Amino acid sequence: MRFIAFYLPQFHPIKENDAIYGPGFTEWDNVRAAKPLFFGHYEPHIPHKCLGYYSLLDANFLRFQHDLALNYGVQAFCYYYYNFGGHTLLKKPLTLIRRAKEIRNSYCCCWVHTDWYDNRKAPNTPFLQQHYSPKNAIALFLDLLPFFEDDRYIKINNAPLLLIWAPERHPLLPVYSEILRNLAHRHGFPNLYLAGVEAYCAMHPLALGLDGMVEFAPDWLKENHVSAPDERPVRIDYTKTIQFMLGKPLPDYQRMRCTFPGWDNTPRRGSEGIACVNLNQELFQQALEKLVLYTNQHLPEQLHYVFINAWNEWGEGCHLEPDVQNGFAYLNCVRAVAQTST
Repeated sequence: MRFIAFYLPQFHPIKENDAIYGPGFTEWDNVRAAKPLFFGHYEPHIPHKCLGYYSLLDANFLRFQHDLALNYGVQAFCYYYYNFGGHTLLKKPLTLIRRAKEIRNSYCCCWVHTDWYDNRKAPNTPFLQQHYSPKNAIALFLDLLPFFEDDRYIKINNAPLLLIWAPERHPLLPVYSEILRNLAHRHGFPNLYLAGVEAYCAMHPLALGLDGMVEFAPDWLKENHVSAPDERPVRIDYTKTIQFMLGKPLPDYQRMRCTFPGWDNTPRRGSEGIACVNLNQELFQQALEKLVLYTNQHLPEQLHYVFINAWNEWGEGCHLEPDVQNGFAYLNCVRAVAQTST
């Protein structure tokens, strides 16, 4: 049994963000500027002194960060990967990690193919747009190939695991699936294991040309809301959300499960965001334990992975990394479950 934490490689400047948000922008700008928007609202989240407002271009920090994760039971990461028709973004940290053989964590990638919008404005015109074509599918595979060939890259029966964010929003997914699988065969792999991330809805993977799905947390169902319809930001209850997610019926396909320590994307979206209230570390640990049990009972051994959202989504109040308020509490939860699950 392995825990995989989603990992955001946003903590370094790139020219595309500079052009929209200003020179030198990183996710830390949103995190630092966050303010409490209602009574008891925990903002801003301040990283623990062992982390600071780090840069993911610091190779020494990357080694420290990955060792920290491993020491607390986070054996693997799922790195968000951005490729717009051959134009990649936020890839430098991933390349540094791939080249740093002393980093021992296993990993996979999640291709976030959707357009990029300015988070400060209502979604209208994207400033980075995805372009789907067979040619771009080939470019996607070739760019990912060095990662697939890494011994640390997660493989399911020797097939590299590739997650695809919100697959129902990909207009050419069956075409991409066929091209990616054919290229995998040509480069010596028996296949790819393609898994869709259920970010917005759940669909059968076969309808999308996929092998399985990965649950995403949290679930934003209105039944879990505790704010009035006209209140902003929207608030969802942590206990209700966890209970709902644990009570989902067993699907007739392979779904790897996911849970989360918290959620608050108001640093990115202000009053138009969603904040999770009544966070509960004990319940987080219980959810991990139950997902381990589910995985043992319902998934084959090669899929014995439990996902956690997330390692470092500081701009969404969703991080295992220690902060000033909670310290290492959530990492201690993961380690406690990991020690009884091996």
